[in-house]
Amino acid sequence: MTPVEYIYYLGYRIDRLLRSSKRRPLSARTLSVGNLTIGGTGKTPLVIALAEEAVRRGLKTCILSRGYRSKGPESAIVSKGEGPMMNWEEAGDEPYMMAKRLNHVWIIKDRNRYRGSLIAGEVDLFILDDGFQHWPVERDLDIVTMDATLPFGNGRLLPLGPLREPLREVRRARIVLFTNSTGKNPAFEEQIRAHSPDISFFYSRYAARGLVGIDGELTEMEGHRGAKVYAVAGVGSPVRFLKSLKDEGFNITGETLFRDHHRYSRSDLSRIFRRAERSGSDIIITTEKDLPKIASILTDEPSIPVYAMRVDMVIEDPVFFDIALGKEDREV
Repeated sequence: MTPVEYIYYLGYRIDRLLRSSKRRPLSARTLSVGNLTIGGTGKTPLVIALAEEAVRRGLKTCILSRGYRSKGPESAIVSKGEGPMMNWEEAGDEPYMMAKRLNHVWIIKDRNRYRGSLIAGEVDLFILDDGFQHWPVERDLDIVTMDATLPFGNGRLLPLGPLREPLREVRRARIVLFTNSTGKNPAFEEQIRAHSPDISFFYSRYAARGLVGIDGELTEMEGHRGAKVYAVAGVGSPVRFLKSLKDEGFNITGETLFRDHHRYSRSDLSRIFRRAERSGSDIIITTEKDLPKIASILTDEPSIPVYAMRVDMVIEDPVFFDIALGKEDREV
């Protein structure tokens, strides 16, 4: 560990000790989804997949989100399972996206997840979105997501690398889910097992489900494959987004990429449409997280149609959900 990393690590340890001193349980089973690194590792798609499966299994589910960069009330119900109850700026882009996607799932945003849980209705399951480093709340199970292409980055702590915590802290988790995977990777598993011998490994992939228009309608992609596409994204893993477009047969003619959670301006849109027109693009495709932000400042019918690509996380091993959602516990 370099001196710079040690300074970061010291601050991390102090913060953890202070915030863990009054750790409290929530009123129902609590599942945390998080990661060891900064950047996009598929946390939000996993939260959506878990919530959908929980509803299928008859569990009354509530997602507790920080509401990063939201402008609304500090503690608020974003959805009671029937769509967003506020706009994306008030909710935060990720809670708003989940509220658009998920029926029969409560979504609450509050930096203080314990306080947020107190305004939930009757709940069987709480899911902490980005909860691995949220120390004040006890949880029944932690899931850590890792991008299978480069799960530990360069192995360095912030600010020299992407790690929020040393790799050994993975021992707090029950499950590691490798995302963006094409198959098992015994070498990565071995590195993790050195710190947590009993941890369970699962693998997931992404599957495109269609295109969502600015009117919210989902359409098949068949009629658009091969189209010239201008790509726009402000997400943690833009490389994955661009790869998904290519994998679906789109011809990317240009791209404009922003930092995660970007707030679009009218000048941003003017530049995007100007570039898309110059590149001869047929359509603009963005992410589901970005689409509401773009749609909210469009005053006229766009000169080029704008869509978001809907992408789901696919986890084919049902044992993953049995462990995560507590079936094993209920059968004991």
